[in-house]
Amino acid sequence: MKGHILIVDDESLYRQLLTSRLGRAGYRLSEAADGEAALECAQRGGVDLALVDIKMPGIDGIEVLKRLKAFDPQVEVVILTGHGNVDSAIAAMKLGAFDYLSKPYKLTELDIVVERALEKRMLARRCAALSAEVAHLRASDDTAVIGRSAVWQRTLEQVRKAAPLDLPVLITGESGAGKEIVAGLLHRWSPRAGEAYVPLNCGLLDGELVESELFGHKRGAFSGATADKEGLFEVASAGTLFLDEIGELPAACQAKLLRVLDSGEFRQLGATALRRTNARVVAATHRDLEALAAEGKFRHDLLYRLNVMHIPVPALRERIEDIPLLVDYLMRRSARGAAPLQLTSAALARLCAYPWPGNVRELRNAVERLVAFADDRTIDEAAVCAILRLPLEQPAALPPVPAFTDILPLEHVERDYVAWVLERLDGNVSAAAQALGVSRSTVYRVMRAVAAVE
Repeated sequence: MKGHILIVDDESLYRQLLTSRLGRAGYRLSEAADGEAALECAQRGGVDLALVDIKMPGIDGIEVLKRLKAFDPQVEVVILTGHGNVDSAIAAMKLGAFDYLSKPYKLTELDIVVERALEKRMLARRCAALSAEVAHLRASDDTAVIGRSAVWQRTLEQVRKAAPLDLPVLITGESGAGKEIVAGLLHRWSPRAGEAYVPLNCGLLDGELVESELFGHKRGAFSGATADKEGLFEVASAGTLFLDEIGELPAACQAKLLRVLDSGEFRQLGATALRRTNARVVAATHRDLEALAAEGKFRHDLLYRLNVMHIPVPALRERIEDIPLLVDYLMRRSARGAAPLQLTSAALARLCAYPWPGNVRELRNAVERLVAFADDRTIDEAAVCAILRLPLEQPAALPPVPAFTDILPLEHVERDYVAWVLERLDGNVSAAAQALGVSRSTVYRVMRAVAAVE
């Protein structure tokens, strides 16, 4: 990816020479005839490399270097100096300049320095992105991609379709269902995967702090703002910004977020200059945003901009078929390389029958506690009931297995046996399908056949 280069020189001839040379190479260019104009351009954001003349009227190159590094410590600066100013150029390098070029310099030498400086800038961005990705993966798990239920496969297919499209996405679902992990998959499966993934829970901070986190602030913008701070929209400018619990976003922030989604522009707290971002916004909520909008607590226009693509995350009780797979994965993960503990069939049936109001997060917690407090290599139904605070009831007398005195067509035997299994499992279709090793649609088909006979 070609970088954005800012050319700062009070001599128009040198600016023309550089813009002509670098423009043909495909770089995005900005020009400034003095230090003030250079700093205004840098404040708008997006500068990767600045070529700065050391001697200029007003703010000289050394001061421009210091302030550019204050705005963005990662921006690279190459000092342009005439003969006799080498000592100043060396001093500039001690202040963080990447390199210096003495006028008149060879254009081939310019090409090499520019390429190396931008390569360093891009490597720094990639390292930051990888660090953010590693932190995200350590904080999450791979339960998001586990599941063979039809409803979960449809969800993953929606994620795959949405990931490469550079559009806002709204993820909805109950707490603990895996919205934040789905957001991570959207980033991992997108062309932005090599850039920064930056999450923020909007419900954890009050209004002023949320604004500061999202948009950044200038020193003195509010009490406690002792230094300039870069906002998350800048940190995630080439990557993905995940706004969890978007329904908790204060009204003032909603208006500013809408502006960013519409124009890509924002203003730091306490600043006058506009800055730009190219961050992709992914938002999530467990609340009904339509209802909040009707109550005047959430902007309708912001809802429309966020809801360009909508991915609902199903609750765990809607994908009971996936519980055995999730339990197996979580048991193995909790074993940390040792032989995993085993669940009895009755214990697994209890886990499948539980409604899981906390969804996958609650299931993960329950499995970790089962493993931590296990007294034996096998976890039984009593242990599950103790962890979930369920009564351990004696099983009711089972209905007799259907007896057959005549030779019957196989479909009749199948129908009666499935009806018996359903009665044994209190009509739980998902548990019956799991026990029989068939899909729920097969059980439903047999149930329709039973109803037709009755």
